Amino acid sequence: MFGSSISYLTIDLIKIWKSSNENNFAENRDKYLAVENPPEACYYRQLDYPRMQKIIQFIDQYIDSITPENEMKMEIYFNQNEPAFIDDEVNTKLFNFSYADKAYAFAQENKLGIRIHTIVWYRHVPKQLTDYLENRSAEDKKRLTFKFIKTYIQCLKERYPNACSMDLINEIAADPDEIRGLKEEGQPLYDFDDEGVRIDEWYKLMGKHYYIELFRMAREIFGDKIKLLYNDNNEGNREKQIIFKTVIDNIKKYEKGHGLKLIDGFGMQCHFWGSKNEDRNFMEEMFEQCSRFGVELQVTEFDVSNHSTKEIQQSIFNNFAEVAQKHSIEIFTTWGLNDIVSWLHEEEASLVDSNCDLKPFTMKYIKAFSERYKNASV
Repeated sequence: MFGSSISYLTIDLIKIWKSSNENNFAENRDKYLAVENPPEACYYRQLDYPRMQKIIQFIDQYIDSITPENEMKMEIYFNQNEPAFIDDEVNTKLFNFSYADKAYAFAQENKLGIRIHTIVWYRHVPKQLTDYLENRSAEDKKRLTFKFIKTYIQCLKERYPNACSMDLINEIAADPDEIRGLKEEGQPLYDFDDEGVRIDEWYKLMGKHYYIELFRMAREIFGDKIKLLYNDNNEGNREKQIIFKTVIDNIKKYEKGHGLKLIDGFGMQCHFWGSKNEDRNFMEEMFEQCSRFGVELQVTEFDVSNHSTKEIQQSIFNNFAEVAQKHSIEIFTTWGLNDIVSWLHEEEASLVDSNCDLKPFTMKYIKAFSERYKNASV
């Protein structure tokens, strides 16, 4: 399965393109962006009529699944004036699913799989939740936080029953490289427990091993029709791999003790830095180590920054598809449809260039992972 992240802005611009012509698309695009006024508006204005046509063709010909970039994350599109609870009952009016609805409708209309991304991430802890819990006991904080998350997941299940996978927990492992960088820069450090799990706001609210209960709840709600993943980054770091395995082993230990199947896979974000150390041997070792976790491996957010040379970046792009395929990766998602709308706008980090054309190595990925391409080629 060959997937890509996508934003509601791109989805809306596709609809605008389909109802416009070459003469009025730019005007209609700019009117829309003036109303939405996103931080990335200057990039989306680069999407002219021919580029939009190429985006649509790329999706139609090669894409099997989409991942909403921000639309399903906790907090980002919440209705800010609504409280998290009313008399200890979750106030679902806080949740604004109108943006996520666009992504889901687009997936359904185009026969695409869709993954839910992401529920618990240290960067997004709803202020409405922490405000409500501020003066409550530790026991109440834990109980009500689990209740809040469970309700959110239930809403996702009701609205998006055909979702194929969920990145349930995201980046919960402390990152040794990040910590070393913070020390060198004299920046504040964050805490982590004896197993290497970040002691973030979620951890403080729910306690140690909180992720096991999250997997239990999500499995209870979604059943076995969805794959539940632990998603994380910097997967080639040996120190961090130990933390990944510890987290997964803790979940599997609970599974064995309760006769349940909770976790399906580990999401390898694969945001490559563009370092000379990220060579083929590095990739081989990364996959070999992660394969020892005993769960399915998926590539969930692939891109390649350029922090050294263009030649090294190109080498990473050329090597990765072959190595991932060798290690039986079946689910691959690129983070950003093209270099214009990628979150790494100036890095040329995606598989499609700023003219919305395929890069020389991109067909390697399409041939390796795209079911649409394979079916059309039969």
